[in-house]
Amino acid sequence: MNDSEILINQSIDKLSLKLGKLNLDDLNISEYNKRYLKDYSNNLSFFMPLYHGLLEKTINKLSKPIIESSFVDYGGGCGFLSFLAIELGFEKVIYNDIYQVSIDDVKVISKALNLKIDYFVSGDVSQFISFINENKIKVDHICSFDVLEHIYDLEGWFTEINEIKKPFSLCFMTSANASNPIIHQKLKKIHYKAEYIGSNIQKGWKERDSNLPFLEIRKNIISENVTNVSQEKISTLAKNTRGLFGADIIKHAKEQLNTNSFKDKNKHPTNTCDPLTGNWAEHIIDIYTLRKKIENKNTSVQFTNSFYSYSDNRILNIPKFIMNFLIRMFGKQNLFFSPSYTLEVSYKQDVFRVKK
Repeated sequence: MNDSEILINQSIDKLSLKLGKLNLDDLNISEYNKRYLKDYSNNLSFFMPLYHGLLEKTINKLSKPIIESSFVDYGGGCGFLSFLAIELGFEKVIYNDIYQVSIDDVKVISKALNLKIDYFVSGDVSQFISFINENKIKVDHICSFDVLEHIYDLEGWFTEINEIKKPFSLCFMTSANASNPIIHQKLKKIHYKAEYIGSNIQKGWKERDSNLPFLEIRKNIISENVTNVSQEKISTLAKNTRGLFGADIIKHAKEQLNTNSFKDKNKHPTNTCDPLTGNWAEHIIDIYTLRKKIENKNTSVQFTNSFYSYSDNRILNIPKFIMNFLIRMFGKQNLFFSPSYTLEVSYKQDVFRVKK
């Protein structure tokens, strides 16, 4: 076990101990984040190996010591990754989320755990970059857990993130690993449910998310924004705008009506997103196309696998042991057996030539 692994284990143990002493029901936070933190606390043996692997990749990409580096928890949710980064000893920790409820909750949780987050940034990538640049914050690493598969415009996101001062690195881990055929089938079932069935609102529901079938929501959006169109055409337009949200739905619906050309805008057979927020339902990402969009002479990209977490059930651990053996055998970039993957990106220092 190397020094990084020992440090990560110590940080996980310290945070686990603090969480164990925390009475979540006494905290003035949303039921949504209470649910998430209780899930983490009750399933540490499952989640901690995943975070361990992600943080190990993070440390390996740093160009300077942890105590001199800044860490961004992008789309941080309940703040778990931020708290681990603080325990690891990062010089600065920046928490970001688009959901204001989570930002308010994490401020409360941070105080209760006595783990100080240096900056809280509300908003999507545009607001995040503006805050970083306006406050002259040097970013060394951007990290996330199960966020990549929800970003509406990935190509646009990676175009915008280039506005941050380089060098810096990025590790985004996602469990939406469509390269694994078993997970691929599960993801398509999630898409079908979101598109045609919807969800029941339960305790701990995220208020920002839509519970109605996405197809029905798009029908309503189109009906409210186009006139003199039959229900049959509205249904066709709603079907053809799967994977779009808000103004994009209206724009493409009107384009199809004006050109009398009705084609599905989504090249993938099942991918779908929340029409009111753009939040993808476990987006099956074309990682090869994404790599081509990001990679250049100053930016290196790789997709790496992870291992299955073991449990107290020895029988269930047998197939996991076999899968982990195969993952090791085939190398870190083979995603076929992996339960998740991490997008790792390194942005080198921009070189500007002075013209003579």
